Amino acid sequence: MVSTQAMIALATIGVYLIIILAIGYRGWQVGKLNVDDWMAADRGLGIAVLLFTFAASYHSAFAFLGIGGFIYANGIGIFSISTFYLSISGIILWVVGSRVWLLGKKYGYITPSDLLGDFYESPLLAKLVSLALIVFTFPYIATQMIGSGIIFETATQGVLSFEVGAALFLLVGVLYVWLGGLRAVAWTDAVQGVFMFGAMWIAGWFFVFTAYRGPQAFWTEIVREFSAYVTLPGPTGAITPAFYVSFAVMTGIGVAMTPHIFLRFVSARSPRVLKWVAAFGTAYLILFYLPTAFLGLGAVAAFPDLARPDAAIPSVLYQFTPTWFASIVVAGAVAAAMSTADSQLHAVSALITRDWYQPFAGADVDEQTVTRFAQMIVPVLGLISYVIAIQQLEFIILLTAVTFYGAAQIFPLLIGALYWNEASREGALSGFVVGVLVTSALEFGILTLPSGFPGFVSGFYGLISNSVVFIVVSLAVEGVSAEARKRTQGYINYAVTRGWETDDGTAVGNDD
Repeated sequence: MVSTQAMIALATIGVYLIIILAIGYRGWQVGKLNVDDWMAADRGLGIAVLLFTFAASYHSAFAFLGIGGFIYANGIGIFSISTFYLSISGIILWVVGSRVWLLGKKYGYITPSDLLGDFYESPLLAKLVSLALIVFTFPYIATQMIGSGIIFETATQGVLSFEVGAALFLLVGVLYVWLGGLRAVAWTDAVQGVFMFGAMWIAGWFFVFTAYRGPQAFWTEIVREFSAYVTLPGPTGAITPAFYVSFAVMTGIGVAMTPHIFLRFVSARSPRVLKWVAAFGTAYLILFYLPTAFLGLGAVAAFPDLARPDAAIPSVLYQFTPTWFASIVVAGAVAAAMSTADSQLHAVSALITRDWYQPFAGADVDEQTVTRFAQMIVPVLGLISYVIAIQQLEFIILLTAVTFYGAAQIFPLLIGALYWNEASREGALSGFVVGVLVTSALEFGILTLPSGFPGFVSGFYGLISNSVVFIVVSLAVEGVSAEARKRTQGYINYAVTRGWETDDGTAVGNDD
């Protein structure tokens, strides 16, 4: 017999998914069948929608399952780390994102390879960057399905199996991404962003007042009984200074360089919109993690022997809050996973289409054909991700760990293109390859550092190696052509001196 919890969870999540499909369908109705609209929402997203699609796609199943499990095992240190890396991403969005927007508006750039390949005058670099981003991003889609499958199975007490839950999640996401592209993704993200923020905050306060009569009593007991969980380096000693700094830096840079976040740079209505999003989006994300700390620490006190740490937050919800309410919050967890997976499906499709199919098809291919190809790729990518997810391979989880570390390797190249006159094609190629190889070799145990080295995460060593090689080689050879510098850095300088944009939000100098 189906339990009350399972019936409520099925009904709540079902209604939620129907609402999301309806919003995605509306995004398709108002969209246009061309590349700019499907891939970049016609470069017209305003503050409200862009803020929530940035914030919601920044989140993932980690925001509900992973961070609760991390707190359960390693203490509250992840909260201060997240504040650090979220601030880094916000600064990058404000400073770098606004410049990328200018170049995208002027020259039609959509993907990172568009910009980097053009500035460094290297089709090879463009292909390597695109390939690396596809490889590093793709497994992350599978992990969102793994997270959603766990959520469905836990909430319905096994009525919906892991495999069925992941399949339902995939079907809904693929449908609206296929139909409406980034516009549908952004509109559904806006709803999901509001929903999961409200759900988590209400859940956090509901828990502390139900179980402890308020945050002060809760915090007093946690500090008295579990002091190791509220101090560094945590109960297992995992959060060392080297890990703290390197993980925060690599996550902050890496998330900002992932293709689905990069697409938000070029989809804004104006640089002013991006700067507002950088400020308020960062605040939203930092505030979102606060109630997860309550729930994660609550699991430490209530369930000292959880077999699966990732189940910490769902366990607290179903133990200390009404079943109907816990099911609503679990729907918010589905939102966290879906708002990232849909963005990544869309982004990988855009990379394959823009960086590989369009150059292969040639200049004669029309916009509708290109857009239809991008649409057709979405269900194929989704199916491959699903097959990977239901295997629950530990290798996939390990590969996901380097998603952000790998994406961060384009950061020195992007900074060079935007700011450095001496940047060279040879430096960019060699630095990027070295950074990716060092990161991968350290992460997968191919290379082991001597014991005296600081315990930085693998991507941090990769980024240092990348930056050093990029700078040294660039200083030793001739930089990119004067024409490339004028086209990129010269245009940015010109736009900045003219106040960034005109009154109607278009890039200055767009017609000269």
